[in-house]
Amino acid sequence: MNIPPPVRADNKYRDLLKEIHSREDIPEAWRDTPIESFVMSQNFGWPIAATGKVELLIATCIEFRYSLPIPKMYAYVIRRASGRVIGSEFSVGYTLSQGVRYLIIIGHNDCGMSKVYEKAPQVVQAFIDQGWEKEVAEEYVQKQAARHAIKDELEALREEYLRLRNVFRKLVIAPLFVCLHDSKLYIPKWLSEVQHEGELNGAVPSELIRNLP
Repeated sequence: MNIPPPVRADNKYRDLLKEIHSREDIPEAWRDTPIESFVMSQNFGWPIAATGKVELLIATCIEFRYSLPIPKMYAYVIRRASGRVIGSEFSVGYTLSQGVRYLIIIGHNDCGMSKVYEKAPQVVQAFIDQGWEKEVAEEYVQKQAARHAIKDELEALREEYLRLRNVFRKLVIAPLFVCLHDSKLYIPKWLSEVQHEGELNGAVPSELIRNLP
């Protein structure tokens, strides 16, 4: 199994993530919420109490090297390539109708979606093996690769955070980054720069909604 090194030892991430050493490192807006419970459970082994009143949605990657440490009756979960929920906005809306007030989006190091074009021939062949015509498989992979590919895991997380904050303006959104080496959660340092940037008020532009995939 290919487990990458700890992000603390990786020059790509080392100066871009804030470590969570204690509850005091968690942003005040997340304290006494299911976001705090999730962070404290994953980083420090605190038990999670599932009340049956589900207020949390977690969006993370399909990555097989990461397992969510949550009990049933605690959170809704969306797992999609790179952890972005593009195309799953209806699912988010459904959870809101069921009482969700908080959304955690989790990025991670060594994401396969940063290597989509490199792995495209293998993906094409996988579809061919399922009975697809080669030309159709190549067209489909080319189209979807453009939609799913990311250049940088942290930048993709930032872009998705800003996008979702614009679409779901009353939802408390917590962007987190997980290290695949030890499953520890980190806070992107860019959060302190963008969380109050361009405060959003009023209705979401209709054109933005109509352009959702």
